[in-house]
Amino acid sequence: MCDKQDCPPPPRCCPPPPPSCRPPPSMFQKLNCVACNRFVFFLIGAGIGLYWDKLKQDAKKAAEEDAKPPKQKEQERKEREKAKADKEKADKEKADKEKKEKEKADKERAEKEKKEKAAKEKAEKENKGKEKK
Repeated sequence: MCDKQDCPPPPRCCPPPPPSCRPPPSMFQKLNCVACNRFVFFLIGAGIGLYWDKLKQDAKKAAEEDAKPPKQKEQERKEREKAKADKEKADKEKADKEKKEKEKADKERAEKEKKEKAAKEKAEKENKGKEKK
């Protein structure tokens, strides 16, 4: 530092912020700003469009279903029920198979642990026998 009083003060690293001339926007103004919320408006419009398209497809399917004769409707219903029953049966068989495999693996692991434990006890007995001699 300078001992003289004529030296200017050291410069500041940042200038002071300018004073605000207008009040900040209110919450309603922020929510109502199209430029700020363009993406939100796009998502809403896209969602409405997808919903509308789905309604049209559902109406078309319903119209096609109504146009079919009753015998064909009954036949398709039976086919769906049969396919569902087959799928449930396959899932049940798969679950049973997995359960059996798991039980088999647990049994093998238990046998392996027994053998290891027996071998370890045998080795300990041999070590004790050698130490006594």
